[in-house]
Parts: sequence; C-alpha cells; structure tokens
Amino acid sequence: MRKTLVIAAVTAMVSVPSYADTYFALGIGAGEYDYSGPSSELPAYKQINDMGSFGLKIGNYLNESLRAYGYIRLSVSDSYLNTDVTTREAGAGADYLHYVTSQFYLLAGGNLGYQKTVLEDEDTSSSFKEDSTGLSSGINLGLGYSFTENFALEAGYRYSYFFSNNIKNSNLGVDVDVDSSYNAYLNAKFRF
Repeated sequence: MRKTLVIAAVTAMVSVPSYADTYFALGIGAGEYDYSGPSSELPAYKQINDMGSFGLKIGNYLNESLRAYGYIRLSVSDSYLNTDVTTREAGAGADYLHYVTSQFYLLAGGNLGYQKTVLEDEDTSSSFKEDSTGLSSGINLGLGYSFTENFALEAGYRYSYFFSNNIKNSNLGVDVDVDSSYNAYLNAKFRF
C-alpha cells in the first residue's frame, strides 16, 4: 500500500508542468467520520467518529491563482473498546487562490484519489481487521496568509467522500459504510 501511495503522489506531482513554482505543505486536522449501514448505530461507531489527520502535499503553482498538487493523507479515529478506524488516501488536486491583499488569500479546491480504510478491533476475545479500498473525492475551502514569499499558513475545512467503502465481517455481525469525513485543517506551506 505504501508503494501505491508514493507512486500516486509522485505521478500527480510530475504530471504538472515543470516550469511552475514548486511548493510543499504539511498539514494537521481534526474532524469526524460519517457512518451508515446496519452496524452504524452501535455505540462503538458513535464513539469512534472523532478523528485526527496528517497530510503532505507536493505541487506546483501554474500561476499566482492556480496550483496543482499530489497528496497523501492519514486519518485515524479515536479508539473505543480497542476499536478504531484508519484511512489512508493518495491522489491529486487543485486549488484556486483569490488574493484579498498581497498576503491574505481565500482558497477553494478539489481532489480525487484512492483510499484504503481499515476497521480494527484489537480485543483479545473477538479481534478482527477488515478493510475496504476505492476512490475518494473531496472539496475544501480555506484562507491563507503569506508571512514571507516562501512561507504561509492556511486554515480551512475539507469534506472527503469515500466511494463504495463498505466494511463487513459476517461472523462478528459487522456491516458498516465509512461514507465520508469532515475535517478542519491547518497547513504550513513552503514555496521554493
């Protein structure tokens, strides 16, 4: 899986014209998962919907108002009774930046990627680990402030939708869809 994530991020990055300014961003976030399906009403899924995330973007500015990037992101839920959810994503996206001043800007963007979600219960009596893979898409809105020509902070809100993300274990009665995630984020962006 790691090899797939690295290949997707590098492919997305090099598919952007090389004459553009390069940047990378490190991000952290907090939000929640949205579940559906027969098992989604169980207490465990109500307790593990909170999640945190960490991400890396590498991309290029096509002009001052448009940038494209490859990304990898890891999201992990709270643990409840030794049960948690982890999502790994890799893909490509683009953002439009609207400058309000020379340093302050608003941004809106979208992404399309590949995700793998793992539901794990490490309880010794009934431990299991089930996963699901598929496409993911997302949109984000935010704002940023450039402290220097090469460094900026960005804050925003991201919604990610996971296609066909059903996790099922009929022996244990688990049948849940991890439909989406909602995530407030903070990025540190470095441009060179």
